[in-house]
Amino acid sequence: MNSYRLYVLGPQERVWEARELQFSNDEAALAQANALRLDNYAVEVWTGERLVARLGAEFHL
Repeated sequence: MNSYRLYVLGPQERVWEARELQFSNDEAALAQANALRLDNYAVEVWTGERLVARLGAEFHL
């Protein structure tokens, strides 16, 4: 199992919620993030210092 952090973001790129969870691989972590994203602006999935993916809205510049 690997440690992942899922960050639920609001429209101003602020973290609304952070979850630290264990998953067997990136795909399992992304499946959980996708379920969270359905009712939220965006979700970022991190493992260590690596951004696995961002689901939802694009980055604001």
